Amino acid sequence: MTMDHPAQTEASDFVSNLLEEYFGERPSSVNVVIEAPFILIHLQGFLMPSEKNLLKRNEIKRITETRDLLLNTLKPEIQDRLQHITRHEIEGVYADWNLEKETGLFIAVMASDGAKGENYWPAEIDRNALKNKIIETSKKTQKEPDHTELYWLNHNLIVIKRLGIMVDIEKELIKNGVIDELRLAKRPLEHRLMDSAELKPIVNRDIIELFVDWDFEKDKAYLVLILQE
Repeated sequence: MTMDHPAQTEASDFVSNLLEEYFGERPSSVNVVIEAPFILIHLQGFLMPSEKNLLKRNEIKRITETRDLLLNTLKPEIQDRLQHITRHEIEGVYADWNLEKETGLFIAVMASDGAKGENYWPAEIDRNALKNKIIETSKKTQKEPDHTELYWLNHNLIVIKRLGIMVDIEKELIKNGVIDELRLAKRPLEHRLMDSAELKPIVNRDIIELFVDWDFEKDKAYLVLILQE
């Protein structure tokens, strides 16, 4: 199910206004893809002047920590508004940043998981090979996922859902409320390993961006690959 253009425009305007209100800056562009069960909101040109100074000093953790804390307070509002726009219940909102490229991605997941993406897959990409490579890489940072699903959203977007990936020590940290710190530690590690996983020969295109986020309490993660057009 693909949403029409007005829904995408409304979602884009909402996110731009929300970020300007709370971060003091609007992205230069906001691209929205609505393809059940996902809403992907790609931000470009989103880095505040103060963050640019911190980035020059390589204080990436400080920037992402501040962004994540603020975004956590905004997630209920984002979820409610996207439900209103799409007329579908949203079960969760995820986010990740690429500070060097001044980009970011919001991933909203609809509660009804009837997905066209899981059924359609382009013939030129070996789906099993990609799935196996993702599983192999996941084992280096966490453990082999209990379940891995791949979704082809459009010509350059792949979403990967992984369930059951937390190791015992991570589960204990989560029980003790050490969630924000866990995300800050796992995010750069996952990026480095996925960047070095040699996915390009499988997808037959450059991967220009990669975003990842977790729902630690539900033991699930979403990984998004943006391919070269």
